[in-house]
Amino acid sequence: MNMIIETILQKLGLGDGSLNKEDAQARRRHVRHPALQAEVVVADRSFHLKDWSMGGFFFDPPPGTSLVVGDRVQFQLRFRLPNETVSIQQSGRVVRAVRRGIGAEFAPLSAETRRKFERVLDSFHAQSFSASQRA
Repeated sequence: MNMIIETILQKLGLGDGSLNKEDAQARRRHVRHPALQAEVVVADRSFHLKDWSMGGFFFDPPPGTSLVVGDRVQFQLRFRLPNETVSIQQSGRVVRAVRRGIGAEFAPLSAETRRKFERVLDSFHAQSFSASQRA
């Protein structure tokens, strides 16, 4: 039963695949969200954002990108919503650098930044709900 629920949540972009993990430490603190219409700008270079959460993001830089674990970065996330583009300036730290991408965690979010992320989530959930009603 948990597998069915987990699969449904993942398809809707509401789950992180952690329902069946035995080790509580392996569970993520924040749900990941797909970033279909989003990008991240680091050092004036734009990259495709793979996914994000309220704790950080994962992106796909081209080969040769020089970011390494521990690097502190300033970045801008851009979310293209149906009626607007939400831009979020934030700082963070690289926590993962592997062949398939780079993961960074956010520095503590300000109240304004948190509200912007919530606006993005509200739009995402509304789009997901609308799509589910057409299916």
